[in-house]
Amino acid sequence: MKNIVFYLFLVQIYLPMFGQEKDTINSSPYDFSFKKEVPFIATSITALIGSVLIKNNNDSQPFTDYELTQLDRNDVNSFDRSATYNYNPNAAEASDVLKFGVVIFPALFLVNKHTRKDIKGLALLTVEVVSINWGITNSTKYLVNRTRPYVYNETTPTSVKKDNQSRLSFFSGHVSHTAAVSFLFAKVMTDYNPDMSTKYKVGLWSVAALVPATTAYLRVRSGKHFPTDVMFGYGIGATIGWLIPHLHKIKSPIRLSSYSFQDANGVSVSYLF
Repeated sequence: MKNIVFYLFLVQIYLPMFGQEKDTINSSPYDFSFKKEVPFIATSITALIGSVLIKNNNDSQPFTDYELTQLDRNDVNSFDRSATYNYNPNAAEASDVLKFGVVIFPALFLVNKHTRKDIKGLALLTVEVVSINWGITNSTKYLVNRTRPYVYNETTPTSVKKDNQSRLSFFSGHVSHTAAVSFLFAKVMTDYNPDMSTKYKVGLWSVAALVPATTAYLRVRSGKHFPTDVMFGYGIGATIGWLIPHLHKIKSPIRLSSYSFQDANGVSVSYLF
């Protein structure tokens, strides 16, 4: 939730700047009209409220001493098992730096002349991506309640094993967040700069892919997550970070829209052939 609050703070900074250079640069590739934004805002709010409700209705408790004695790393699938030997607080701290450091990417929208003119819409777009990703990630964590790898590690302090985060392994929020923001940045920059050279596109997308990949490595190294946790986190975050701006494209064949039928309200996705 701290991430979302921070991005909302950025929106407040960006709002006064909206409208500057409005007619001096080519038209936007995105549609930020109110009608277009309604389903995205609704999805964001639904994702956030849903995650809070799921968390509040989660009845899992911190591990007891007896439960800790019953854990066996051999019960973990062979692909993930090696992570149960990991516990590295320094790696966890490094991953925190990357998680909060990716805020520099959407901030760079202020630097590029093509994106600066749409800063209000892009700020809202960033909040939508972060909110939807946060809601899906946290809802999944509290539904799955997967034990973190470090709980199986004999060198991990008992106080750490018994904290209220020990059952929130699947899937990695750090990785999904960095992937969502990084891919959002790369997607927006390439859409707003269609004449960008191939070498710059390769460099841009390489950075976008490397940041969450590095975060994934650190989360596994720290003992916070299994390889499958970070793989799923990467996939979910990257998809959201790419898809939400793509759905905003004026000529996108994929459409997200809200609907109302009798007493039911919802969001629909359609593809135009």
